[in-house]
Amino acid sequence: MSVIATTVLGLVISSMGITSVRGSTPLVRSYEGSSFFDRWTYYGTYDNTTNGDVIFANNSVASNDKLTYITDSNTAIIRTDNFTTVPYNEKRNSIKITSQDSYDVGSVWVLDAVHLPYGCSVWPAFWSVGKGATWPGEGEIDTFEGVNMGWSNQMALHTEDGCSITSTSSFSGTVNDTSCYAYDNDNSGCGVTDTNYKSYGAEFASAGGGVFVTQLAESGISIWFFSRADIPDDISSASDSIDTTNLGTPSAFYSNDGCDIDKFFGPQSLVFDITLCGDWAGQSSILSTTGCPALSGSDTCYTTYVLNATNYDTAYFEINSLKVYSNGSSSGNSSSSSTSSSLPTIARSNGSWSAGILGLMVGLVGVATII
Repeated sequence: MSVIATTVLGLVISSMGITSVRGSTPLVRSYEGSSFFDRWTYYGTYDNTTNGDVIFANNSVASNDKLTYITDSNTAIIRTDNFTTVPYNEKRNSIKITSQDSYDVGSVWVLDAVHLPYGCSVWPAFWSVGKGATWPGEGEIDTFEGVNMGWSNQMALHTEDGCSITSTSSFSGTVNDTSCYAYDNDNSGCGVTDTNYKSYGAEFASAGGGVFVTQLAESGISIWFFSRADIPDDISSASDSIDTTNLGTPSAFYSNDGCDIDKFFGPQSLVFDITLCGDWAGQSSILSTTGCPALSGSDTCYTTYVLNATNYDTAYFEINSLKVYSNGSSSGNSSSSSTSSSLPTIARSNGSWSAGILGLMVGLVGVATII
């Protein structure tokens, strides 16, 4: 199928409403301002999911060391320690927090950020995970994920066997892998690389940030990215409810035709984390293809970067708000206090950046659709 025909097909599919649920979805939770951190659990142990060289701080350490805090401008900061000289064989403090509330099929979450973590050895993500089953039993949705100096955002799903990207999945990003099964392709999931370089790193920050929209619907899972100057009124004016009908072609879309959403996804808890090095960002080949010098001799990602605090001056989220809209049910602890606990082990994607970068070059010529 030609690029023109593919693009036309994508427009037809989008106009049929396959990528969005028509009608208004009410606001059920807004994480912003002084109460941003009120309903989150701090991981409180070392990174036992991706072998990153960090300790995910508990609430007390995060507060005392200002790894999570609210600025004078009412933005929320989530950061890696960039002031401590770490002794050899010790790990650097960083953050992983999980929402105490979970959100069912029929939900939309909107992340408005002015800065995302980046830098050599840095591996940040904003994602969601099923609350009620052993991973990946109720699915994982990666809204934002990148490594090192990066180039653009990579989105993905991680599921049980039987979920994949199909020909009805019309979107603007570039496909890395079609299988969403967590144990295929080194756990890279069905990744899609955004063709917009402003979706990650220094370009995201220099553009004033932007907005990521994730919709978990029975018809499929959609992820949109809008740079600050391109945020549509349907998002900026969504104070009480949101309608995704007119948001246009998403950056990634996973159609129900290839992935039975009700079967593979349960209520999702939201997660922010920043790890360092690890199974993806720490590989020498990945460092060298994502804007960082290749390792040489006996050097490792850990010895080259983690021991030096100044490598992490840009390793932080700065967030205006995270808003959740839902027509489905949501559940959570009614307490407004942040707690710390060791959560069940959940594996993270180790990505597929070599495939993503190659796919990105191809994807720039038109809308990507699997045919």
